[in-house]
Amino acid sequence: MINFSQLVITGILTGSLYAAVAASVVLIFKATNVVSIAHGQFLSFGALFFWFCLTVWQIPFWISILLILGASVLLGFLVERFAMRPLIGQPMFAAFLMTFSLFLAMDGIFQLILKGQAKSLPTFLPKGVWAVSGINIPVDNLVSFFACLLIFLILTLLFRFTRVGLGMRATSEDHQLAQSVGIGVKTIFSLIWIISTVVAAFTGIVIASVTDIHFPLPYIVIKGMIVAIFGGLESLTGALVGGILLGIIENLSAGYLDPLVGGGVQEVAAYVVLLLILVVKPYGLFGLPIIERI
Repeated sequence: MINFSQLVITGILTGSLYAAVAASVVLIFKATNVVSIAHGQFLSFGALFFWFCLTVWQIPFWISILLILGASVLLGFLVERFAMRPLIGQPMFAAFLMTFSLFLAMDGIFQLILKGQAKSLPTFLPKGVWAVSGINIPVDNLVSFFACLLIFLILTLLFRFTRVGLGMRATSEDHQLAQSVGIGVKTIFSLIWIISTVVAAFTGIVIASVTDIHFPLPYIVIKGMIVAIFGGLESLTGALVGGILLGIIENLSAGYLDPLVGGGVQEVAAYVVLLLILVVKPYGLFGLPIIERI
């Protein structure tokens, strides 16, 4: 029972990181109907730039945080203005290919900087292990879990209780209708790319504080996309629930099935979940089916 509880707790902590990655994907899709894979690079560059600030340039922690915020805002603005805005009105697949091209271009730069090495962020999260009833909980993982919850809380408050959030919700429902009532759709697009890039960058810092900065880091966006589809591409709540469920499924699979098959089940589990959710409930756990009338 303790082993089961340990696997579940570890899965929840890991799943919260997947959920935070999925949040940036959901934000873009809610407002623009574009599935972005480029956010995998936004989070990895956020972590890498933070590493440069702290270790190479010796910039104090809080000033580094402000620099990350400013760089993320600038990156999101530039990507939306010069890469995505020219594709407004074009097929959605063209926009997806643009995000994929951005991912590949930035991945080349990322790997060139790393040169096959891993880089560790200076310790800024509490370390140690918190033992509760025989269950060992790493303190840094627990802090990262609450950081991810804070991201979701801020995004939920933004969408529900601010004028910008109202414009984002209206734009996500119908671009033309939102524009007809005076909402600047292009402005909303810029804001959503900026916000999602900031979310991705800070998520990258949280992930790198637990796993280091290494060459597979950008590819965690694939897990984020699986979580986003699992929970429903329009739902932040679905991203949070889906991420935690996927983390639990992965850890239980690794704990109970790896000894039987010799390992590797944890990596396969996410894609099995994706196949099942596409077959059984293609709109996701919290997604709404779209009914078109002719």
